[in-house]
Amino acid sequence: MCRILAYLGEPLPLKTLLFDTDNSLVRQSYNPRMMNTFLNLAGFGMKVWNPTSLRPEDPFTYRSTTLPSFDRNLRSISSKLAPTCLLAHVRGVTYSGDAVVAETNLHPFHFAGARVVLAHNGHLRQFSRMRYALLEHVRPELAQRIEGTTDSEWIYALVLSQLDDPYGIPGTRELGDATATALRILRRLREAYGIDTSSPANLCLSTGRAMVATRFSFDYGWYPAQDEMLETDLPFVSLWYAIGGEYRPHGGDWQMTASDPPRSAIIASEPLTMQFSRWLEVPEYSMLTAELTPEGLLFETRDLDV
Repeated sequence: MCRILAYLGEPLPLKTLLFDTDNSLVRQSYNPRMMNTFLNLAGFGMKVWNPTSLRPEDPFTYRSTTLPSFDRNLRSISSKLAPTCLLAHVRGVTYSGDAVVAETNLHPFHFAGARVVLAHNGHLRQFSRMRYALLEHVRPELAQRIEGTTDSEWIYALVLSQLDDPYGIPGTRELGDATATALRILRRLREAYGIDTSSPANLCLSTGRAMVATRFSFDYGWYPAQDEMLETDLPFVSLWYAIGGEYRPHGGDWQMTASDPPRSAIIASEPLTMQFSRWLEVPEYSMLTAELTPEGLLFETRDLDV
C-alpha cells in the first residue's frame, strides 16, 4: 500500500520531510511502521511549489522508478529546495505478474495545463470491470490524456471533470466538492457492477495554494479470503496530520511550534516521527481542507457523506 506526504505552509527544507525525521517518507518506502507486510518499492514521485522559482505557479516535478533511499539525485535536490507546498508519494504494489512498474504509473498525477495534482493511497478492487463506465463521467479531452494503467489516474481525470474549469485554479471548497462528487460516482458504479470488496480511497489533491485530503474506504472490511491486500494489516488505511507554525527539531525530536492562527500543516499516511503524541489522526470518512491566506492557514475538517 502506498504512502502519501503533503505539506502546505511556510517555506520548509524538503530534506526535513523526505529524509531527516526518524519516520520520514523515504524511510517509509522500505520500513513502514503501519504496514506489517508491505513495502513501497514501485517508485517515487513529487510535486513541489516554490514561490521564489521561475513560474512559481508551475510545480517542480520529480519522478523515478528507483528506490528513493538510494536516489542521490533526490537527496541532492531535497537539500536545495524549501517549498511552501509539497505533494509526494511512494508507490506500493503487491508481487504480481500483472503489476506494472513504470514512470507513467507514478504519482502525483498532473495533466499538462491543469492546475490540480493528485496522489492516491489505496486500491479500487475489480476496477477493470467498471473502468470504461467512467467514460460517461470523464471529459473526453481528459480521458485521452490517461497514459498509465492505474485506477488512480482515472480518479484524477474524474475529479478534474467535476470542476467548472478543469484547467483553472479551483477554490478550496470547489476542489473539495469535486472530490466528494467523484467518490459518489465511483460508489454508484461499484453498486451498478455489484462490486462490494473493500477499496480504500485516501486521496490528496493540491493546487499549490490549497489542499484537500480524504480518509475514506468503500465497503471497508469486506474482502475475499485470498486477497493479498487485507486491511487487517492496515488500520483503516492510516492518515495523520500535524498543524501549527514551524516544523523543526526540539529535544531530540521534530514537532510543530504553536501558532494561532496556524501557518503550516503536514498530512501523511504515517506520522513522520516515531513519537505519535504530537500528531492527530484524521477521522475515518472525513476530508481535510487547507488554504494559504495572508492571515495564515485556513484548515477545516468535514464529514464525507458519500
